[in-house]
Amino acid sequence: MKSFVYIVLVLFVVSCKKPFIAPTTAKTINAPWTDTSSKHPDNATFRALIEKYRKLGLPGISLLVRNSKGTWFGATGMADIEQNVRFEPGQVASVASITKFLMGTLVFKLIEDSVHSGLGYNSLYKPITTWLPSRITNRIANGNVITLGDCMKHETGVPDIIEQSAFYLAVLNQPNKNWEPEEILDFIYDKPAVFKARDTAIYSNTNTLLVSMIIDAATGKRHGDLLHQYVLTPLQMNNTYYQSYEPLPNTIAQGYFDLYNNGKIVNVSNLIAGSGNGYYGIHTNIFDLYAFIDAVLLKKTFLSAKSLNTMQTWGKTDDINRYGYGIMQKFIDRGVDAGIGHSGRGLGCTANLFYFPNKNVTHIFIINYGTDSESELRKVFYQFQDELLNITLK
Repeated sequence: MKSFVYIVLVLFVVSCKKPFIAPTTAKTINAPWTDTSSKHPDNATFRALIEKYRKLGLPGISLLVRNSKGTWFGATGMADIEQNVRFEPGQVASVASITKFLMGTLVFKLIEDSVHSGLGYNSLYKPITTWLPSRITNRIANGNVITLGDCMKHETGVPDIIEQSAFYLAVLNQPNKNWEPEEILDFIYDKPAVFKARDTAIYSNTNTLLVSMIIDAATGKRHGDLLHQYVLTPLQMNNTYYQSYEPLPNTIAQGYFDLYNNGKIVNVSNLIAGSGNGYYGIHTNIFDLYAFIDAVLLKKTFLSAKSLNTMQTWGKTDDINRYGYGIMQKFIDRGVDAGIGHSGRGLGCTANLFYFPNKNVTHIFIINYGTDSESELRKVFYQFQDELLNITLK
């Protein structure tokens, strides 16, 4: 985010009157399997890990690790500091851009049901002009040459809406607004391309916004409804919610950030930057995320072999990530030990959902502190992530 956003957020915290995220009410959500975490050989190690980083300042953490020794999960800290509500293992919280992994999976489920959806595998290679009108594509950088697949692999060169300070000012001025897709696109209209289409890959939230618009246009239905129909309901992800398509329960964890860069975290739950437009908005817990990644990447039962192979056709590299169709390969600096899945980074939330096939290890965690912008606790988070990787991938 641009530094200007800090000014916007300071004003936002003072001015927001009607919160989307209500104060958190405690609720225990049990795992849909028998909990044997206390018997896991690494129980003490994992428990000590999350307690260490709670003491270092991360407000709430839930963690699930599946390895050859079994499945361990646990949690620590606070879901709502102001209300003194603990962060439970089954705590529902925002997972930010993990939303994109669910959206990518939805695209392939629709492709597999092409008779009803109108989308096929060849749709990945069709220009977005196939579905979106010229009043939109003519004003988007590279808009008349990029494809649906380019959007899913972040190879478009389309500017990222999250980098636009004007967008955050608009969110401040209309904090309770549910943004329509074209209203968001207006903030990147007529801006120059970041790069020539397909020359490289640079992550852009706008890409998945375009994917959601294509789904709506191709099917004549709302992608949020289709997400429930094709993904959430079949996988029995009953504790997963897509803001702003449905009301969020009052058990959602609060989100925090060191807003003033003074070592004191502030509740920023109600800065809602376009949730419900494909790139952001999923609120869930580690158990539902496990059900999802288990079916998609571990058991490989949710998508067809053709869909899963296509999804994992890796394209260009962006920093330490490599992108497939709606999925990312992360920690590629670790070579064969890279993870497959998606990360989520927001102003008040951080999450990882990754399978490490070379080690047959799965990591899922949700933290209600934002690491999308610089802060001292962002450095603490990276230490936590590195330590978790070192412990489980050794």
